[in-house]
Amino acid sequence: MQLLMNNVILEKTTRLFLKVMAIISLYLLFRGHNSPGGGFIGGIVLATGFIFYGIVFGSDKIRKIIRFNSRTWMGIGLSLVILAAVIPLFFGEEPLTGIWYEGLWPLLGTVHLGTPLIFDTGLYVGVAGLILSVIITIMEVLEWNT
Repeated sequence: MQLLMNNVILEKTTRLFLKVMAIISLYLLFRGHNSPGGGFIGGIVLATGFIFYGIVFGSDKIRKIIRFNSRTWMGIGLSLVILAAVIPLFFGEEPLTGIWYEGLWPLLGTVHLGTPLIFDTGLYVGVAGLILSVIITIMEVLEWNT
């Protein structure tokens, strides 16, 4: 299905929508461990921005933005989840136990980082990659390129 969309307002709005959705998804990712949100919903929100972008510009433009194959994103996400599960074993803890680092960084002050952030980031990347893989495949089957 060949679409002819040369609507400048729609194209500019879509680009802005993708950026806004990416920022909201990162906000949800970073606040999610202690409040509602997290990697899963953040990945869904990010993928939603890409879906709208793909509807307007086609699947080839999505591929240019994400740079890697969407299945590679799923692999990276799964690797981060496994890493978050394995790190506690090196400290004599059960798998998926939260291990925390607290340090003083220039310009940032005291920073608290832990394995739950690695786990949530893995979910974020994996969920976004999975949804994008499905959407790109559907768009290719429908020959949805503009």
